[in-house]
Amino acid sequence: MDTMETARPKRGVAQAAKKPRVRKSRAPGSKLVEAQVAEAFRVLEKTGVLTGHADKVSARIDHGLLTAAMRKLGSDNTSYVLQAALAAFVGRDPFVEWFLSDRGPRLPADFELAI
Repeated sequence: MDTMETARPKRGVAQAAKKPRVRKSRAPGSKLVEAQVAEAFRVLEKTGVLTGHADKVSARIDHGLLTAAMRKLGSDNTSYVLQAALAAFVGRDPFVEWFLSDRGPRLPADFELAI
């Protein structure tokens, strides 16, 4: 029997002994971001999109993009950052939908500002 193999801790054992990650201090403006993320999660839960079952995924993400997202959310928890980003992407934003739609009154073609 190889002594190197028996001396190595089993996978996951070392992780269980680690202290839980502590959330870093909030970034400026993160209260608004947290409210947006909370609202996105609330809407997705209400519409039945969130199942309560988590899938483990592996992805390669540009370091600068991930760092910027962590800074904006005020969190160094990668799972939370990715969930928040997906929730914001999947969740509908009524303003954006309205803004990009053709509904609503429009100014006439000959409209000019009186300056």
